[in-house]
Amino acid sequence: MLPDNERLRKSSVFQRAYTGRKNVNTRLVTLYVVPRAKSERKAPGSNSSFNATRMPFVGFVAAKKVLKSAVARNRVKRRVREAYRLLTRSLREGHCDPARAAIAKTVQNTAICTDSKTESAAKPQYKLGQWYVLVFVLHAAALEASWADILKAVDECLNKAEHKYGVMRGGEPGGKPRE
Repeated sequence: MLPDNERLRKSSVFQRAYTGRKNVNTRLVTLYVVPRAKSERKAPGSNSSFNATRMPFVGFVAAKKVLKSAVARNRVKRRVREAYRLLTRSLREGHCDPARAAIAKTVQNTAICTDSKTESAAKPQYKLGQWYVLVFVLHAAALEASWADILKAVDECLNKAEHKYGVMRGGEPGGKPRE
């Protein structure tokens, strides 16, 4: 379960994400992103570790039109929420765990830990501190999808958003990603 300080609950913020029109799609999920204001990304006088661990507000939406049954909607939201939580766990806790390495193999990413024998600092796969809001809109195909497919779809959405809308050189969204 996601911590309370990461859950998106205000409908006005959901609407802000939809009207921002910054989204990426997969077969199972559409991800809408709202970048943080430039001043929020790097506040003067603040240390960079605080900004690196700041997590975005996250919302999960399954439309009644798409998935008729409330049981089905809630089940698919739980599965995608858990996939997101597991994929971002090492960033949230600040260390690399064996479960994250197993998930990385499942979604066929490179190794996450700098040293696989010990629990050391994790390579930041996603720069989630740059996002203010992430809204996952779930498609009907997610209901029949396997757990591995859901993990891959969430991972792919986060990577696409990073590449397409991530913070760039000069601190502005869009253009060529920062190395």
